[in-house]
Parts: sequence; C-alpha cells; structure tokens
Amino acid sequence: MAQISENALKMSIQAIHQLSNQACLARDAASGSEQADFDEVIEAYEIAAMELREAYKAALAEGADLPPYDDLISR
Repeated sequence: MAQISENALKMSIQAIHQLSNQACLARDAASGSEQADFDEVIEAYEIAAMELREAYKAALAEGADLPPYDDLISR
C-alpha cells in the first residue's frame, strides 16, 4: 500500500465524511430518479470511507500519533 502522511489521512477522512453528508442532504432534497443517482455517489463515498478507516486503523497499529477516529468525523 502507498504511504500517506498522517495529516493527509486525517484530511481525507474528514473530506469524504463531509462530502457524503452533503450528498445525503442533496438526495433527501431530490425526487424520483435523481435520488438513485445520489445513492450511487453516496455508496462510493461509503466505500472510500471504509477503506480510509482501515488505513487509519493500520496507521494506529503502526504507532501513528492520531486522534480517535470519531473525533475526526464529529466536527
């Protein structure tokens, strides 16, 4: 796996979380087939978030000095 800095990992997690939340709000405001389009985007963000969370866990296991994961996504 490619190396990524702690800062880039934290910022990526926060960005994906924010984009996913925005897509969920937009989906809720949409209707009909537009909602299905947002569902695909949201699913892609959720997959990316899961992968980033695994990278975060691996970084912690390797001794990275990172805050708790939930602190990153609660802002």
